[in-house]
Amino acid sequence: MQMSRVPMFAFVEGVNVDGYVHGTNCDRALRPLGVEYRVAPADELPGTGGGKTRLKSYYSHLAENGSLVTDFKGKATVVLFFLDKDVDDRLGLQVDSPHVLYTWFYDVENHVFHEGDVAEAVSSSCSLAPNWCRQEFGGRGSWQEMAARLWMEWVRLCFAAKTLKISGAANYGRPSAVNSAAHLAADAALVAGYSSKLQSDAQKAGIADRDWGEAFTVVDSEYSSGCWDKVFKGKWYAHILSSQILANCPNKIDAKHLTASLVKHVAATMKFDSPWSLAMQQAIQNLAVSHGLRATSAE
Repeated sequence: MQMSRVPMFAFVEGVNVDGYVHGTNCDRALRPLGVEYRVAPADELPGTGGGKTRLKSYYSHLAENGSLVTDFKGKATVVLFFLDKDVDDRLGLQVDSPHVLYTWFYDVENHVFHEGDVAEAVSSSCSLAPNWCRQEFGGRGSWQEMAARLWMEWVRLCFAAKTLKISGAANYGRPSAVNSAAHLAADAALVAGYSSKLQSDAQKAGIADRDWGEAFTVVDSEYSSGCWDKVFKGKWYAHILSSQILANCPNKIDAKHLTASLVKHVAATMKFDSPWSLAMQQAIQNLAVSHGLRATSAE
């Protein structure tokens, strides 16, 4: 890929909110330095596969060729990659490099909902009265825990399947199959059925019952310590929120594109002053300063 000659070139995984979230952190980090930047999605890169696959492949290519930092006529260009953590930390798959910055939570949408104001976002996205939205979704940060706990049984199954490498119906790539509706509690019979099938598959694969139990314990521990966002997939929040709105809203709502719209509206309420946002901004600034980036204009 031919990169324009800007001092900082950043790649992100997705196209829904990744560019806005990571781009805003870049903006806050680099504007004080007078450093221009560009943020590009993974689908601008050659190759196949998902966003993370493309980014890691391109990172490896640049790293192997010594091209993470290049110099053109005395002007340096630094390449940066923003990746969703997923459960890569549990699987030993994270890339250790100042050029690769990860979400602290499962994915960037976790940070969007963790830092955003759901009631305000629903009000603007669906043109609903703020008082109904506050009553339905509570203050900033309150709705997210309720939503994550509704899907805790599904998270247990998906986390166990992912970390123990068991392929099957329970996986992070799909919404919950054990909640009768996204915004309602899990169905005990469905939970038992999926759990029995996955545990049987685990036994056939030679995985000890102890390991299966330990995977559940990890999820329970993260929830107990208030860190459910490390194991709950953030992209699921919008599915739950959309379901709750359509079921409970007193007004008629256009369901088309509702889920994608909600994520963007929640992102627009972020303050970008959370510990994660500030840490990202500091890491971006440190990378720029360490390579002597200075005020310049894009060519």
